[in-house]
Amino acid sequence: MTRRRQLPSASLTADGLSGLKVLVVDDHVNTVRLIVDVLRAAGVGSVSSAFEGLSARQAMARQEPDLIFTDWRMPVMDGLELTRSIRMAAVSPDRSVPDPEIPIIMVTGHRSAREVEIAREAGVNEFVMKPFTPAALLSRIQLVLAQPRPFIVSNGYVGPDRRRKAELTYAGPLRRTSDPEEVVDVVERHAARQTISVELEAMRRLIQARGGVDRTTLQMTYRVMQHTRFRARQVRDRMLERATDALLSYASEVGGMERCEADVVEAHLTVLGQILEGDDHDAIGAAKLVRGLEAMIRRKRAGREAVAA
Repeated sequence: MTRRRQLPSASLTADGLSGLKVLVVDDHVNTVRLIVDVLRAAGVGSVSSAFEGLSARQAMARQEPDLIFTDWRMPVMDGLELTRSIRMAAVSPDRSVPDPEIPIIMVTGHRSAREVEIAREAGVNEFVMKPFTPAALLSRIQLVLAQPRPFIVSNGYVGPDRRRKAELTYAGPLRRTSDPEEVVDVVERHAARQTISVELEAMRRLIQARGGVDRTTLQMTYRVMQHTRFRARQVRDRMLERATDALLSYASEVGGMERCEADVVEAHLTVLGQILEGDDHDAIGAAKLVRGLEAMIRRKRAGREAVAA
């Protein structure tokens, strides 16, 4: 059996990902572009694409990628067929498959337990559920690089070990909103703020890579803000929650995130970053930053009302 070469560092810094080669397989041009932009913004050294499974196999033979992101539903050869054909090369060597153990991450809207089981039976390593955020993509890279699973070759199955110790949909410290303040300790809050920081940094990098805020990044920012608000509420981080609420409320006011002005979105991302970088106990400084955002939104509202009048 072909032995997998050593993968690059698991570090999600640009330097750590610079040696990584990734193949993105999807028949939707916009999805391909978005995933490619996220990976390049994160510092992945080489990102190529294919639009269905057969062309992906040809690309594998030429480029020898370290990792594959693939859609499920595609014409000619879908993601499941592609995965099965790659894994079977561990049993019957195939020149078009340099590494049958290559990590494969399925990007899909299929969420049922049965569908996840089908994909795992095919030999998929991890999943990214649509709609996704930049950090969701990068976290799966982190998993396959930092926590590789043994590769199994048996009569009934060929692929990464399907046993899992933890559910991948877990998104950080979870508490009931009715829980008393005391249940949120310093370690939990720190972990939640780190998670939010990674998400926001990935979002900022993507916006920069795409040359500014556009419809796609606005939609993705909305999902990131929803995740941020949820995590902030769970760990009682009032200023983070208040800053996030300010943007989400403004988006609702103007008719959706797609109608938000770029300067409003960028100002909120900047302030959230400043709050996260500052002292967790500096409530006065954080409140001042949030009041600045709320004042900006009041000015925007007054401007709209003046135009309407």
